[in-house]
Amino acid sequence: MKQIFVAVVSLLYVNVMVAQLALGDFNTKFLEANQLMEEKQWNQSIDIWQELFASNSQNANVNYKLGYCFLQTPTKKLKAMPYLQFAANQNISPNYDPYDPKEVLAPVEARYYLGRVFHLNYEMDKAIAEYNKLLEVLPEKHQLYAQTLHEIEMCNNAKYQVAHPEGYLISNVGSVINQETNDFSPVISIDESAMFFTSRRMRADSTNQFITDGDTGEFMEDIYVSYRDQAGNWQAPELLNINTDAHAATCSVSPDGQELYIYYDKAGDGQIWKSVLVGETWTDPEMLGSDINSPSWETHATVSADGNTLYFVSNRPGGKGGRDIYRCVKLPNGDWSKALNVGDVLNTPYEEDSPFLSADGRTLYFSSSGHSSMGGFDIFYSTLSDDGEWTKPVNIGYPVNTVDDDVFFAPTATGKRAYYSSRKEEGFGLKDIYVIDMPDSPVESGLAVLKGFIVPAEGEEIPEDTYIQVTNKETGEVSEYRPRMRDGGYVAVLPPCISYKIEYFVNSEIVHEEFINVPCESAYSEIDKEIYLLPVHLGGAIASDDTKPNLPNVKPGDIKPDSPDEMKDETVGVLLENGKAYYQRYFIYDMGEWNDEAVEQKYSEFVEGVAEIIRLNGTARLLVESSASKVPSSRFRSNNELTAFRNKLATQEVTKALEMKGFKKGKDFSFQDARKLVQGPDYQNDAQERKAVYEQFQYIKIWVE
Repeated sequence: MKQIFVAVVSLLYVNVMVAQLALGDFNTKFLEANQLMEEKQWNQSIDIWQELFASNSQNANVNYKLGYCFLQTPTKKLKAMPYLQFAANQNISPNYDPYDPKEVLAPVEARYYLGRVFHLNYEMDKAIAEYNKLLEVLPEKHQLYAQTLHEIEMCNNAKYQVAHPEGYLISNVGSVINQETNDFSPVISIDESAMFFTSRRMRADSTNQFITDGDTGEFMEDIYVSYRDQAGNWQAPELLNINTDAHAATCSVSPDGQELYIYYDKAGDGQIWKSVLVGETWTDPEMLGSDINSPSWETHATVSADGNTLYFVSNRPGGKGGRDIYRCVKLPNGDWSKALNVGDVLNTPYEEDSPFLSADGRTLYFSSSGHSSMGGFDIFYSTLSDDGEWTKPVNIGYPVNTVDDDVFFAPTATGKRAYYSSRKEEGFGLKDIYVIDMPDSPVESGLAVLKGFIVPAEGEEIPEDTYIQVTNKETGEVSEYRPRMRDGGYVAVLPPCISYKIEYFVNSEIVHEEFINVPCESAYSEIDKEIYLLPVHLGGAIASDDTKPNLPNVKPGDIKPDSPDEMKDETVGVLLENGKAYYQRYFIYDMGEWNDEAVEQKYSEFVEGVAEIIRLNGTARLLVESSASKVPSSRFRSNNELTAFRNKLATQEVTKALEMKGFKKGKDFSFQDARKLVQGPDYQNDAQERKAVYEQFQYIKIWVE
């Protein structure tokens, strides 16, 4: 009997010890999970709370903690629903202690977070009901009271927006860009030829294999770029050379895609940096100057198309609340001014982020958890009024905006398209990049975009000293743009109500010239090289020669218009008998636009005539004659320079046209020594009176000998 008693006592002792050990293990894990929550290591904390839930699923505090952690993750928020429902429906602890392992009840905040998860599941009425229950027990001075009222307001905004969706067409940009990982924060050059974005994918060389984010378990953020080819297809993304072992993310890019503003988070104090494309290499990033960066958190920046205005985001002290939008302007010495808060029209007591300025500088897109948000951050836009003030922000609407955070929205120059990232069930990965078509958007741009490609001769590269100079003819202000060395692509922004002189330089020599007027009331337009960058002033080596062309079998009526008035716009392009082809173009004084359909048709006929001669004879030898009158040129230092310029560009254009047909210069066709003429009567200060006379000597002629 004594032995049985001892055995029972021993068994009870063992059970007590096991229980104490289990309790000690629970306490240890509870404290560890709490510590991970303090450090915002949500996924690691979730793992431990799930262990504790498995051992005691009726513990309201464990349910609350587990649901709360799920709600903080970027992709698992809705998993919080059952845990928060259980916690909120139990007795609420009036003296809740979040650090006490013996606490088995949930705090009053459980109902707030349950309302939030209902909201995220588009169950707005249930969310509002939970929020109202919470308000019944919260004192007005409680830190959640005002936020709960704001959540109810956002639920009502969401109900309206979902009931009145916008007619957006949202399309995934495809698997060339998007992978199974998070791909986000797209920023686009103004002509949509280059896309910079942030990705958490494995690098092609696996150099980031062991560089992961302790919070999410993902790879650290890297910056990639994809370029469109001339057929408009996105090419395989390339990893930029400016990435580090820390987070590097896209903010914005200059219109030509050659100045990139990035977010670096090297020590947990994110700041704004800039890198410039030189050749095909990005320079080491430099922090933006003035007081743009501070000991606080700077998350984003955008710069106007002319490079003179910058908007950025900071949570520095003295703002309207949380993160605010600030503005700087470029000073005469090229530095940025001191930062100025843009004010409470745009900023709210809540959070603002990710401003993007439209190409014409008249519209600011940004994200805010204030204003009329339908949940978390929503995308808004504001327009600049004539008095220089920003208008009341407008919610861009559902389905672009959702009940969760919508932060990045990068508009194109038209105002009718934009790029953004979103997590959708049909996507390729976690977050994918999408393009949005907005045909009914009230935001329109009146500017023009000059774009195209500078194509070098076959087998040659674009000289480094190649650039486009844009001169505002009213103010004389000069802007300079450079083509990408990789493919010759270039872009320039032309605001309305201005006339421009466009000059294309290679090795300090003008190879093309263009005069463009952008009307005040024009709609957005794209001026493409293939249409507008035809030869307008043609030339070669400077010379003067009175020799007339020898054109056997060409009748005078074939090559001259009937009267001087017709002569200024007349073009003749013919394929003559016995292997002769001829083209002639007359110009208005000091002008040379070829952008009318009739001229293009004649020139095309001439080129086809030369091609036919090559096919028949195996080769063709061309001669280019250019002429200028003796009326002083307003665009060139001399008329010799004018006629030389015309001659050279005519030669280049014929060469390009024949090479596009598959013929090679030097093998299939060649040129004789050019003829460059300055001729006609001496100028007598009578340009208007004798306009028709002088214009007889403003031409180019090209023929096959």
